[in-house]
Amino acid sequence: MSSDSPLPRLLIVDDSRIVRATVRKHLADVYDVIEEGDGEAGWRRLQQDESIQLLISDLSMPELDGIGLLDRLRACNDVRLKQLPVIIVSGEEDEATREKCVAHGANDFITKSTDRSEMLARVHANIELAERQRALDAARLQQAQTATHDNTGAGSPHLLSLQTEQALAYAHRHGTEVSMLLLQLDRFDTLAAHVGPRLAEQLLGVFTKHLTAKLRREDTLAHIDAGRFAVLSPGTTLDQAKVLAERLCQTVAAARVNFRGEQLSLTASLAIANTVHDDCSDAHALFEAAIARLDAAPGENRITLPQRRAPSTLALADAIGLLAHGDHDDVRPHLPALLAQLAPLLRFASQELGTDALLEAIYGAHTAGETA
Repeated sequence: MSSDSPLPRLLIVDDSRIVRATVRKHLADVYDVIEEGDGEAGWRRLQQDESIQLLISDLSMPELDGIGLLDRLRACNDVRLKQLPVIIVSGEEDEATREKCVAHGANDFITKSTDRSEMLARVHANIELAERQRALDAARLQQAQTATHDNTGAGSPHLLSLQTEQALAYAHRHGTEVSMLLLQLDRFDTLAAHVGPRLAEQLLGVFTKHLTAKLRREDTLAHIDAGRFAVLSPGTTLDQAKVLAERLCQTVAAARVNFRGEQLSLTASLAIANTVHDDCSDAHALFEAAIARLDAAPGENRITLPQRRAPSTLALADAIGLLAHGDHDDVRPHLPALLAQLAPLLRFASQELGTDALLEAIYGAHTAGETA
């Protein structure tokens, strides 16, 4: 449901027709005011009507009172409702009532005797503040989504996504593999609660340096969330990824951090996803395979791998026949195995003819094939 009125829409929820009429009289020239007579009806209208920009609610109502309505809003998973500005209207002005309302998420208060100018000012201020907060949240989200690194010094999820897409495109063209390792610092949430958020972030920075030192320049380390990191490793087979995972586990276990005279130590659990053995062709699928594998296996200090797929083979003669018919996509996944078959011949030819002569012969054959 949406508003056809050009004015900002407000909802007044109050079981008193007199109060609703008074609020409407004060605000109707500037706002599109709609009404409900009890908390449950107000809750249903708020869920249905996305155009509502502010709620004015009574405290004492049948069905669902103002505090209950506040609690539903602030506990809601819908960000629009969770952050909706709420002004409480009440005949009570004592400090205890105000403190209780604030504790449950009220933004402002008016009494049933509030005059028109003050009511307009309070409504306008709360709507404007909510709009500024939404703009700030959107700007922060945009910055987080486009940033390449975070405070730990590791890459961001955005950078990981970009690098994964690039690695997969290269792997597809050249018939190579890509592996992704998801690393979870075991019991990091418990450690963070023990040392505090500031030191926890510093610890993540320390582990970022330790982990980076064990990676190749072409690998990408990204901080995903809390104590979770991802490593993108292009051109890495499952066996090679397992060796890397073991090395990273050892690195975490060997790290020693002192906190107020107490030596802190951690272990890490890793899950590996691989384009070949997980049959993944896009960045999201590869990342999700690693997450599912890590979350599905309980325990600590462990490494979880995909089930190995039996390698499919393609004979050289068949590959040449496919290429002759332009079926490059059918040959591309088999390039590593085909080159492995050719490796002894190429080495022998290089020894007998010399590297330059070998390259010239290959280039000459390729050119002749194109002109034939």
